[in-house]
Amino acid sequence: MTHPMSVEVNMCTNNAADGASSSCCWLCLGDGPDASGMPLTRNCSCRGSSGFAHLSCIIRYAEIDGRNSFQSTGNIGAAFQECPNCKQEFQNDLRYHLERARVSFIEKEFSNDHMVHLRALIHRMRVLDVKSDVDKAEGDQICFKMISIIDEMKGHPSMQRDWKSGGFMKMEAVVLYVVGLFHMNIGSEENLREALDYFRRAVDLFTLLGDEINMMTAKKNISKVEAKLHGVEVYYDEGSNLKFSQKQYNYWFEKLGEHHPITIRRGELYAHALYCSNQGVAAERLLTKLAAISRQVHGPTHNSTLSAASALKDIKERRVFIDSRKEWFHALRYENDGLSCVVKGPVVESAHGYEDHMMTLSLPITDVLPAPGTPVVCQGLSERAHLNGKIGDTQGFNGGQFEVHFEEAGLEPAIIKHENLRIVFELP
Repeated sequence: MTHPMSVEVNMCTNNAADGASSSCCWLCLGDGPDASGMPLTRNCSCRGSSGFAHLSCIIRYAEIDGRNSFQSTGNIGAAFQECPNCKQEFQNDLRYHLERARVSFIEKEFSNDHMVHLRALIHRMRVLDVKSDVDKAEGDQICFKMISIIDEMKGHPSMQRDWKSGGFMKMEAVVLYVVGLFHMNIGSEENLREALDYFRRAVDLFTLLGDEINMMTAKKNISKVEAKLHGVEVYYDEGSNLKFSQKQYNYWFEKLGEHHPITIRRGELYAHALYCSNQGVAAERLLTKLAAISRQVHGPTHNSTLSAASALKDIKERRVFIDSRKEWFHALRYENDGLSCVVKGPVVESAHGYEDHMMTLSLPITDVLPAPGTPVVCQGLSERAHLNGKIGDTQGFNGGQFEVHFEEAGLEPAIIKHENLRIVFELP
């Protein structure tokens, strides 16, 4: 069946490189504002002059596609969430408006399908900003609505019989988690206590379902809420946090693929956990891969690309301790045949107003101690010459020697003298 609004994606594209100024709506082919005065918009992964459309046209297209999809699959498809041209999710303001339009559409035509309705409400909750009074009020209404729908579903004998096997228990657990997240983000004492209750109930259901990833995520949020209520810092066991982050990344990698923004974001968090565990080489390699994938699939200005590139930039800063000054600096490069290191600092916690007070120094390498987790390469070793050129992470430092954990499989950690190590500024 030919879609009532289907058009060839490339009908209004050309070779111009200036984007919107040379584009038209791929749905109505108009190149100006729509009837309400709204201009062309694009917030996906399309590039060049493709992918631009009017919000009103996208909504109309998504509604038609939703009706057709519901008849054939029992769901409304992905047209409210995903650009049909680049096959990637919408983001930012466009996603915000389309999620609202999706809820309105479903409540007008499919409100009797509780699962479809709940999915739309959950996605709407994820784009609300609790700092906005309007969004917070809408979030309160959606929370009440979702809990009411769950209660209504539990009143149906057929749903009660299949509550676990039919996916209804999983939906209840996700609803409880999303409501808890909303209250946690508001952050008042009353809301935090409500968040605790919802998260704990979600944990119980995720545990019954054997859903380890979501159970662990909810438990982590419980720890955050309890810390806020008691006014203390959240304690994270680095080893446990690393395993959890790796499991989350692998889960989303298998479920959505390596290019999906959720996978890329989970990869960032995994890289951060690696970095905090002094595994700087692995963290940098992962972020390099994520940034490259996002740039290729989503483009250089996409949120995922900007976030991964920013995280990579931060992780590539080589922190060093200047022994003579007892201060932390950033290492920039070597000079004098590697006998001196150029550093900039001192490093401060806040970036506001400190740049003018930073100094650039050239210091002997014996005064420059790499921070734990810094990528280094061995050189000048005679007895263990097989380690020359091998890259690893610095770990403990004692008496002028570092423990180095090597990247190459099969190489055991080794104690290496400071003078036989050089910081790797760019991993090969």
